[in-house]
Amino acid sequence: MSEKYLNYYVELLSSTVNDVVLRNISLQANSRISEDVIAEQQQQIQDLTAKSEQASNSINNSIAEHKNVSENYQNTINDLNSKINTLNQLASEYENSKHQIAHVDTFRNELIKARKETEDMKDYYESIISELNNKINYLQLTPAQRKKIDNLKVAEIVPENIKDGGMF
Repeated sequence: MSEKYLNYYVELLSSTVNDVVLRNISLQANSRISEDVIAEQQQQIQDLTAKSEQASNSINNSIAEHKNVSENYQNTINDLNSKINTLNQLASEYENSKHQIAHVDTFRNELIKARKETEDMKDYYESIISELNNKINYLQLTPAQRKKIDNLKVAEIVPENIKDGGMF
């Protein structure tokens, strides 16, 4: 592979990883915002549910005592029901956000896996480049220098003194 190819490959890979990281950060920020909003909405749901129960009890007691003011209580019930519906919609959005977070986690895991594979490929190519550089350096030597190196390698392989265990 040519050096140009490797440079383009690394450049494209870096830009892709940067894009993915930026998207990941954006999704995580959106997720945290959604969680904060959902927590506030859940608190409001609890408060409104408690108020709704209190209002319903109050309405039932008041209707028995004051049938003329039932219209006002009915309006209050309708308002609370619309708020409950709104809160139910927010709860549904919360569930959707949970699913999106699961997708982001899956994407993050795939990104980590791709990063590991990229590092392995880089190490592999660096070892090949190192071997080729050593061969190039060897081939650039003069024949006499190469012969010295070859003789040293042979001397390392074959021991100098071989003893057969006997004496003559």
